[in-house]
Amino acid sequence: MGIIDIIKYFVLGLVQGIAEILPISSSGHLVLLQQLLSVNPENEASFAIFVHFASLLALVIFFRTIIWQIIKGFVLFIFKKAKEHKQDFWMGIYIIVASIPAALVGFLLEDQLDAIFSNLMIVGLGFLFTATILFLWPKFGKKTTEKLTMKTAIITGLFQAIGIIPGVSRSGITITGAKISGLEEKSAKQFAFLLFVPIALGSFVISLFDINTLANIQGVTLRYYLIAMVSAFMFTLLALLFIFKKFQFKHAKYFGIYLVVIGLFTLFVASMGV
Repeated sequence: MGIIDIIKYFVLGLVQGIAEILPISSSGHLVLLQQLLSVNPENEASFAIFVHFASLLALVIFFRTIIWQIIKGFVLFIFKKAKEHKQDFWMGIYIIVASIPAALVGFLLEDQLDAIFSNLMIVGLGFLFTATILFLWPKFGKKTTEKLTMKTAIITGLFQAIGIIPGVSRSGITITGAKISGLEEKSAKQFAFLLFVPIALGSFVISLFDINTLANIQGVTLRYYLIAMVSAFMFTLLALLFIFKKFQFKHAKYFGIYLVVIGLFTLFVASMGV
């Protein structure tokens, strides 16, 4: 294992962890960096799945109390008709419903994912699209509530499905859907990040049944993946602390400005054929 390669994978994990939580698109940054650093030229999509799984573990730890409450309440309401857990049951239903659109898009585009994840032109346009969405955030969600509804779940889920495109921030676009559906700031962020759990878990589990994916991550490659995963795990936790303690919707414009710059840079790199 070369020190340069170790640093490259550590940086990729760092970027994944920060960009997964902040509204700047982890998938887009991973595609751009992997091409600039000449890392994983044939396995960009599979690498993304593994570092996303590391972020998933961090999210599960961060939301462990809420997730356990939802799972326990969901089961108790179904099998014991415990009325005090009705709200937890419906939260589970909303998460399931909101996860369906992204799961369907991922299934339908499965054969095209490798091509999509290697196309810097798509990434650059995705960055600019996300920037536009962030600039418009003050226009969304004038009427707010903490209460989730089926309408909230469907709208948020449809928006999350757009986040499969590299360059489009999954967290940013999902929070946008939650805001448009009427959720207030804290509830919108919480619901958006809870929705990442089933999507990331599903992608990882499916990838384990892909013989080609497993064959391409053996030996030294697997060690590099593990370095990136540890890095992604640590920085996802740090980013979560920031987004829930410091980040407010009024700060979105600054991330929008950054995405315009990185988006134009990505389009330039794509035009140069890098």
